[in-house]
Parts: sequence; C-alpha cells; structure tokens
Amino acid sequence: MADATIDLPLSFDVPEAFTDIDFSVSAEVSTNRLIERLNMIAPKPSNEQIARAVITQQSMYELLSAAGAVYAGTLLYEPTEEDPNTFASAILTVTARPSELSNDQTVHRLARTMGAIYPDAEVGVVRLEAGPAVLLTEEREVERPVNLLSDGGGPTVVRQLHVFVPIPGRLAMADFAIATENLLEWDSCVEILAAVCRTIAFDASAAA
Repeated sequence: MADATIDLPLSFDVPEAFTDIDFSVSAEVSTNRLIERLNMIAPKPSNEQIARAVITQQSMYELLSAAGAVYAGTLLYEPTEEDPNTFASAILTVTARPSELSNDQTVHRLARTMGAIYPDAEVGVVRLEAGPAVLLTEEREVERPVNLLSDGGGPTVVRQLHVFVPIPGRLAMADFAIATENLLEWDSCVEILAAVCRTIAFDASAAA
C-alpha cells in the first residue's frame, strides 16, 4: 500500500508485481535495486539492455519527481516462448495535480477541457467508490521507445489511461495513470488501474 502524504492525503493498493520507484532514496540506491531485479530475469537481459533500463529509470525518476509524483512503479513483462528476445514494461504513476474547483464541481469542467485539448483522446466521466472521476485514454507516437528494456528502433506507440480523482475539500486532484507500449496486454493494464482505483481511500482530514 502506498502511504498517504501531505500533498496527496489518500491511500491505495498497488499489485505486488510492480516494483516501486522509491523517491525517498537516492537515484543510486534505486538503480541498484533495478539491476538486482533485472539480473533475476531468465533469460538474463544483455548488458546493453540493463544499461538502457538504468538510464530510462533515472530519467523517469527525475521527471516524475519534478511533476509531483507521489508514486511510480514498473511492471516488467518477461520474454515469452513466442518472442524470447522482447522485453516490455508498464508504468503506473500517481501524481498530485492542481484544480480550479473542488470535488464534484471540477469533474465535468475537466472532462470538457480535456476533450478540447486532446481531440483524439477518449474522455469520459465515471463514478468510482471514491467519487466521480475523469477518464482519459490516449495514444502517442514517440520517436524512441520508453520501455525499460527496449532495444531501440523506430517510432513506437504508447497508450496511456489516466483517472483524475478530485481530492475532497481541496483544490487538487490525484492523477492515477498507466502507460505501456505492450498493446497486446492493454486490457490487463486497464484492469490493473481499475483495481488500484477501487482501493482509493481518503484521509478523514481531507474533507475537513
């Protein structure tokens, strides 16, 4: 479970398969943990793949810290018999975002704004156990793959799902997101994020 923080007063559960990126430790400690995990994969990634994964995670660490992320974790899809040379990953993040309005008032306005800003995205409003939320599903083509163990190559498509959940009594919201290039596993990624959102619980002080 990710502990509630001052910036984002809520708790939520993350599947054990995810490896947390610990923002409370140095980049060196985080890197050593990643290398240890990669060395346990069979077949073991090449030195080049491990180096690429380390560089990618360090970049993620810096970007997510600057963006106000309170949680980030990676799920590694190990090679299969059909494709033993391919490694892929999914990234789960939770980020604090400012909001012009509080609680239910912000949801429909945010949905309209997101629909205008991202005309190619799928945008909608749902009601979770934790309250109303905005869903946004988007695909982007990136010139360089973002998978931790990618071998590089040409442009690739990254699909991401965001769930924006208003924080009770605050001009803020929590952005729960999952992103992957492994589109064959997209349905399972959606279910992972749905399962995480079902566990959201706000601190009593959040609504004060």
